[in-house]
Amino acid sequence: MTSRKRWFLFLLATVSFASRAQVTAVPESFRVLAFSDSPNTHVQLKVLNGSYTLTAYTPDSIFTMEYDRHDVHPTYTFDGYLRLNRAECDSIRLSTTDTLVMRAKKDLGDWTEERYYTGQLTLINGLLFVEAIVKTPYLAYLAGVVEAEGGTSPDTAYHKAQAVLARTWLFTNFHRYTQKGYNITDDQKSQAFKGIAHGRNANAILHAVRATADTVALYHGKLIDGLYHSNSGGQTVAPEQVWSTSLPYCRTVLDPFSLKASKATWSSELPFERWNSYWERQGVKLTLKQWADFGNSLPAERQASWTLGTTTVKIENVRRELGLRSSHFTFTVQDSTIQLQGRGFGHGVGMSQQGAMVMAQMGFTWKEILNFYFKELEFRPL
Repeated sequence: MTSRKRWFLFLLATVSFASRAQVTAVPESFRVLAFSDSPNTHVQLKVLNGSYTLTAYTPDSIFTMEYDRHDVHPTYTFDGYLRLNRAECDSIRLSTTDTLVMRAKKDLGDWTEERYYTGQLTLINGLLFVEAIVKTPYLAYLAGVVEAEGGTSPDTAYHKAQAVLARTWLFTNFHRYTQKGYNITDDQKSQAFKGIAHGRNANAILHAVRATADTVALYHGKLIDGLYHSNSGGQTVAPEQVWSTSLPYCRTVLDPFSLKASKATWSSELPFERWNSYWERQGVKLTLKQWADFGNSLPAERQASWTLGTTTVKIENVRRELGLRSSHFTFTVQDSTIQLQGRGFGHGVGMSQQGAMVMAQMGFTWKEILNFYFKELEFRPL
């Protein structure tokens, strides 16, 4: 059996076992698919100062290179064929105790901003694309999520509330992608994670993560799905109004705190052709005049769905298809343009991050923040 086959069978066995396992204790680290918003044609990386080990797995062999902290640290650039020293590799693993700097490139686009990681990196040959999987320490990941989700806030109570929700979401969804060789992604399909916290509030964020220890949020003894969004626009949404499942701990909340934040309102416009094309695919055919009349009849309150003739469509589906900031909007028709006036940012379920920041500024504790947006929660270490 070739080394390539042995490596594949080992990985498959490991992943199969992990997908059946349950989270019974806090893990020291886990695997995150980096730059996961779209496939990477190139990945560039460098270890800053410390020692590291680079192990390459080719179809026929395995070779390892060791670098001391006194050695020159080269910058590596890989494409989907994953060549190292002219040899095409199935995968490359880099292990270091120092900070790893990495960026990625999508097709003909520009390089992403540099991200900083600690832990172990595995690059996988995807022929046209290269996957980057980072084995990330648990605390470093949580601090990175809190920074990516709301790093501009200096308020400790908000950071703690976000840390508890991010931790709860992590453990609820820990095995979501284990069949693919990693636990979670680093984009909005999971939680935003742009590497370790390193901005101006990094120390405060890390302190907040540590201060909440391994605390998670539960409802009747079970982990909740720690849902959150950017801004509710003044009213949160019940999960069944967005997806198909209701959650007993999520409720509709009148949220005056979000109205004090920067993303409380928005406006946009769409060509009538794009608007009408979407609705025709749903079986709705109205003239420009009929759309104008319908828009004028909409109430100012948030609507979960619209019914036009015999067709009922969730507004969340409209938001996603048309790339709108939220599902809380009304519209008017001017000439051949749909003028949209909206409130909030995101799906609207669970905690409003900007509302939570305002609450923290007003002196609310992290528990009070979470109890405002959810109901009947209990908090305890995993």
